[in-house]
Amino acid sequence: MSVLTIVQYPTPVLRQLAEEVDEDVLASNDFAQFANNMMETLESYGPLAAGLSANQVGVLHRIFIINLEVREGEFLKQYFVNPKITSFSKETDLDWEGCLSFNGPEGTPDQWGKVRRATDIVVEAQNLRGDKFKVNAKDFYARLIQHELDHLNGVLFIDKLESELLDTQQLEKMLSEEPEERDPVG
Repeated sequence: MSVLTIVQYPTPVLRQLAEEVDEDVLASNDFAQFANNMMETLESYGPLAAGLSANQVGVLHRIFIINLEVREGEFLKQYFVNPKITSFSKETDLDWEGCLSFNGPEGTPDQWGKVRRATDIVVEAQNLRGDKFKVNAKDFYARLIQHELDHLNGVLFIDKLESELLDTQQLEKMLSEEPEERDPVG
């Protein structure tokens, strides 16, 4: 396996619609290797990096991956191939989001903004074997899936901002002055 390069905004592939993965491609060893390379890439960024879409590594396949820390040192690792959200809750939440395609000089996310997302969703997808599955996601998990699926549609979190865009230093300063808002990772 190998670590892939994450493309940075405004690279045009981030604005392109990813293409459905057909059964022949899904069944190939090359696709499985690509998906595993995506996971290794995401893992290389540490626990604050929870999701990665194929567009972000310059490939227009409809796949994103999740590496979400559910308890300290324990991660939920999932591959979503050809995902579709089939249900959104009416209830929404406004929270901070960042993105690995908006990195600063140290290679970590450096642009943050508040984005409104549904708090509960249902998503259907295929795994790497081609089996279909359904996930009922809530809260941060739902936010993460919506963020990654947006990437596959060429939509970026900056397109949905309901706040100004802040760099990490500005956000940390603001959060230190507003103690009720402590969770900048979204």
